[in-house]
Amino acid sequence: MNIEVSVIIPNYNCKPYLAKAISSVVRQKNINCEILVIDDGSTDGSVEWLDNAKKTLSNIRVIKQKNTGVVGVRNKAIAEAKGEYIAFLDADDYWTDDKLFDQISYMKNNSSCVLSFTNYMHVDEEYASIIDCFSYWPEFSKFIDSDHIGYQNLQSPMDLLLFANVIGTSSVVVKKSAINYVGKFDNSLNSASDWDCWLKLARIGDVAFSQQISMGYLMRAGSITANRQNRLNAMKEIISRCKNDIGIKTRLKAQARIFECYGEYYREIGLKFKAFSLTAAAFMLFPHKRNFQHLLHDIKQSIKSP
Repeated sequence: MNIEVSVIIPNYNCKPYLAKAISSVVRQKNINCEILVIDDGSTDGSVEWLDNAKKTLSNIRVIKQKNTGVVGVRNKAIAEAKGEYIAFLDADDYWTDDKLFDQISYMKNNSSCVLSFTNYMHVDEEYASIIDCFSYWPEFSKFIDSDHIGYQNLQSPMDLLLFANVIGTSSVVVKKSAINYVGKFDNSLNSASDWDCWLKLARIGDVAFSQQISMGYLMRAGSITANRQNRLNAMKEIISRCKNDIGIKTRLKAQARIFECYGEYYREIGLKFKAFSLTAAAFMLFPHKRNFQHLLHDIKQSIKSP
């Protein structure tokens, strides 16, 4: 059977969530796929659970290795993948039914599309909805044709994605040939290697998206997806790499995003005045609703300070 898409699931101690993630892949219809799980040295019984799952799922492959981190896992899985297309799904996320068929169909019919993604919902540990991604990024709304149903190409993807990374990794499908061409995920970055990869792909082909919420992103209590300082350093490095591909307006928006993130960091650690000054700088460079709300919050907190 010809494999159309390889679904890559990195796993590290996510046993409680594996059944929901994998069953959401199994429910995809009208698509020939393999499920490629790379276990990154789990110690929670995940490996035993996966070995049992293989007994009933003929299209699942499990690769076990010592812990190397998610970037190395994804790159290893890409090298092992047999499909023309690659879909990413984190072990604690899940898809809606028929997500893959619609996505792969669009990419097959639009050969210049190297990357596609969907809207997604943030959910809590009871799987109750919190907020969808596109609503969190109101600046993304002007890129959307609200009357369009299904997938559409993103206009000026570099300009948008550099200051508003609306792409959830577990919603992404890429052409295997394209992600190999750009060098996969950069292991030299301590954070945000996915964002860097999407920008590299946006340089060489079309990027498409759907407004449909086709993925659930689990917000686990106490989970930290990346060290904040590492992420901030990586953001600065990635923006620097793109400086020759964008205009001055996008550079200012990207710098505003850096200030906004530093403001969030200082707000979290209780440095109110630093948070205020950086949020104000972000608002001056790129005024929008979220920055304004943060600015009002920081002003109130500064007034309350002794």
